[in-house]
Amino acid sequence: MNWRVNPAVFGGGVDLDFSADFDKLERALTDVMQRQLPFAMMLSLNDTAQDVKVAEERTMEQTFDKPTPFTKRGVYVKRARKTSLSSEIGMKRVQAEYLRLQASGGIRRPKRSALLIGAGLKRNKYGNLPRNAVQRAEAKGDTFIANGRGRAKHLEPGLYRRPKKGKYRGGGSGNKNVGKLVGPQMLVSFKPRANYEKRFEFQPVAAKKARATYEAHLVRRLKEAQKTAR
Repeated sequence: MNWRVNPAVFGGGVDLDFSADFDKLERALTDVMQRQLPFAMMLSLNDTAQDVKVAEERTMEQTFDKPTPFTKRGVYVKRARKTSLSSEIGMKRVQAEYLRLQASGGIRRPKRSALLIGAGLKRNKYGNLPRNAVQRAEAKGDTFIANGRGRAKHLEPGLYRRPKKGKYRGGGSGNKNVGKLVGPQMLVSFKPRANYEKRFEFQPVAAKKARATYEAHLVRRLKEAQKTAR
């Protein structure tokens, strides 16, 4: 009987084997409780997995700045059955893909030409660029792309908004020689890679929570099973 953190999530799984002390436990149980033991084990494994799921979602809220509901919904539970006393918790494939480096650290490289990092564009309440925001900004007539070539080669690669003509900072109206010219405003930065430090402790949180809660769940479920047994 075991409880498992899916090894496909962030590379390298965690197995917690709770069977070591059950020979001694089983000898101490009444006949009724021994017959109910597999059922109680199944329920306690699933109780533990649910506790871990809640702990992981809470860890996301503490680790990340306003994680999206989609990210938090990425934690899944594979429930134990009486014929398979093993429960599993992990991250769904899509969420695991972008959280993997948060859990292990490393370098993220773009799938295409560059990573798009929001700078001057308005973000949503979760701090992310809205879908198609870059395309919409690029389609406007007041933007341009700096790619290290041409007249804009002195600028960091990215998407910029052009300055409005005749706009000066600190200058009075009618005196264009006073003040500083407002330059192009960066809206999106193009990065060749991004470095991530390990900060999402998915597996340690799961293992700690499972070890702390399983025994209490098992005792409670055994008592319930004894009361309801016929």
